[in-house]
Amino acid sequence: MIKNILATLLFISPILYAMGETMNYDDKFNQEESIEINRNFGNRLINITVESFAFKEENGKNIPVKAVPVGTTVVYINKLTNSNSEARRDIIVKNPIPKGTQYVVGSAICNGGCIISYSTDGGATLSTEEKSGKRYNYIEFYFKEIPAFKEFRMGFRAIVE
Repeated sequence: MIKNILATLLFISPILYAMGETMNYDDKFNQEESIEINRNFGNRLINITVESFAFKEENGKNIPVKAVPVGTTVVYINKLTNSNSEARRDIIVKNPIPKGTQYVVGSAICNGGCIISYSTDGGATLSTEEKSGKRYNYIEFYFKEIPAFKEFRMGFRAIVE
């Protein structure tokens, strides 16, 4: 699909387990989870970071969460930062929808002019067209370019089942 991808940033939503009526999140949720870098790219991704956050909406505000009851809508936000003095190209943030949640169709957003793709099979096949009635389990955010010293946010909503 995309040739010469510089790197793939892999964010695996860190939901560890559900206990009773409550979804539990890893204590290190705000830390970068995993970065998959092809060794052929050398230092091209130095100072590219991804941070992830989970919130619930309450009275028009985002409240950080570690545990939420079934039926709660959780807002997942990723922050991608380029701390380099040069732009970086062809960056993909892969975002599986957390197990135990259902993606809210129409909720994926990106403030950096990225292309959002959706999948119902874990990312094996992607479509930029989002259709209601489908059960998406994976979203991909593609950035053609990330300018030097810039930060972009992307996110989506999912309901805890």
